[in-house]
Amino acid sequence: MLLTDFEYLNNSEDAFKKKVSLQIKRLRRQNQVTQEKFYRETNINIARLESGKVDIRLDTLRKVCYYFDVSLSGFFHGIY
Repeated sequence: MLLTDFEYLNNSEDAFKKKVSLQIKRLRRQNQVTQEKFYRETNINIARLESGKVDIRLDTLRKVCYYFDVSLSGFFHGIY
């Protein structure tokens, strides 16, 4: 069955959100940072980002990358 353009965009958007959320979780775990510690130090609820159910703002993603000392291009390089 062929997907409509809208169905394809919905499916690919969900897959992209999942990849971003998994990359954030991977960075956090790789750096051995708890969700609580991350929140205390940044005031960003990383659990919400890791759920993949919320849209992440570019400014928030920039702050996450800065915290883990990774560039935005490096962040997305880890996804694709």
